[in-house]
Amino acid sequence: MKILPKLERKLRRLRKKVTRTSLVRKLDLVHESARKKAFQESCETYKNQIKTEYELRNKVPKLSKSNKEAFISDGSFHQAVGRVLLVAEFFAMMPVKGVTGKHPSNLSFSWRNIRTCFCVVFIASSVVNFGLSLFKVLNNPISFNSIKPIIFRGSVLLVLIVALKLARQWPQLMMFWHTVEKDLPQYKTQLGKWKMGHTISMVMLVGMMLSFAEHILSMISAINYASFCNRTADPIQNYFLRTNDEIFFVASYSTPLALWGKFQNVYSTFIWNYMDMFVMIVSIGLASKFRQLNDDLRNFKGLNMSPTYWSERRIQYRNICILCDKMDDAISLITMVSFSNNLYFICVQLLRSLNTMPSVAHAVYFYFSLIFLIGRTLAVSLYSASVHDESRLTLRYLRCVPKESWCPEVKRFTEEVISDQVALSGMKFFHLTRKLVLSVAGTIVTYELVLIQFHEDNDLWDCDQSYYS
Repeated sequence: MKILPKLERKLRRLRKKVTRTSLVRKLDLVHESARKKAFQESCETYKNQIKTEYELRNKVPKLSKSNKEAFISDGSFHQAVGRVLLVAEFFAMMPVKGVTGKHPSNLSFSWRNIRTCFCVVFIASSVVNFGLSLFKVLNNPISFNSIKPIIFRGSVLLVLIVALKLARQWPQLMMFWHTVEKDLPQYKTQLGKWKMGHTISMVMLVGMMLSFAEHILSMISAINYASFCNRTADPIQNYFLRTNDEIFFVASYSTPLALWGKFQNVYSTFIWNYMDMFVMIVSIGLASKFRQLNDDLRNFKGLNMSPTYWSERRIQYRNICILCDKMDDAISLITMVSFSNNLYFICVQLLRSLNTMPSVAHAVYFYFSLIFLIGRTLAVSLYSASVHDESRLTLRYLRCVPKESWCPEVKRFTEEVISDQVALSGMKFFHLTRKLVLSVAGTIVTYELVLIQFHEDNDLWDCDQSYYS
């Protein structure tokens, strides 16, 4: 009889257990179905969000086919500089065929090309113009200020000749540049590939806009000068007589000669500004290659890397240095002319600033030209110095190599960075570093103090003198 209550209690516990288990099972099923439904809804929401973002990225902004092709860059210097060289060809410089092609192998130079013929004709025209300016200056009293036309036209002529020589070497230089770029660590994003080309385009655009504005102000100032010093009743003829006085110093006035003189002046002004921008563009390209290598070193900064990694990076660094040497040999004369030319004109303009400005138009043009000249010289110095700065930045990452990863390749890499002088130069007479900016500023101050001692206040609207003297 005592067994029955125990069995009854066990049955009661078993019944509760079975009931509770079935209830838990039902709850589990409900919970599992709810969880699956919530997970599916969240996945659908996530998929819809990703799809919406993808559509927005592809639809906004709406770009034309040409703009998309311009944005989708391969990060090469050849592609970035193509349109810049195309503009230069319009102004009788760098007559290279295939500058807008996708690969440097499309580049070619030929003496029978119409671009080359146009360049040679303009060089011949510049030689005649330079000879006329030289003849006029030599037949008048010579002073520091009167030789300005000779310096201007002589610099333009020299740059034209060097650019024609550079055009013959350009296909080989770009093929070697492409070989160096292909071996470097590749960009991780499309923005990294696009950045160098965008910087080059903006430098060219801003430089050309400021140059165009300066030329417009020069024309306005010349018109005021011609109306003040009128030789004839025709204002247009007065303008050409004053602005092309080196031509009509030996020949009588004629419309074809006047138009030729204006054409020569416009093209010479562009070339005079373009030689500075060309040095900046090459500097941007070289600095970006060092930056591309330094970005990869920064990503692995402080990590234990194998000797093979450091051997590859050292070879890549050495290839960029060789590229710098090749480009420096090709453009060093342009760099030399650019800096010496800017140094002379800054001294002349600062000396002329001591004179009283005869009109508002003349003052606006003069000070705009002076500020543009100083700013352009400073920009050339800083962009050129960035090549040296980026080459030295590599040393910062080499000093962060852990002791466990230190090997002969790292030591050799470090010694090369320390001992090499990687920078563009002006015919090897000076190297373009940040110290050069202070040196140029000190030279300008020294020359200006000497010139001020012999300066006499002159009338800028002396009708017996040249407008450009």
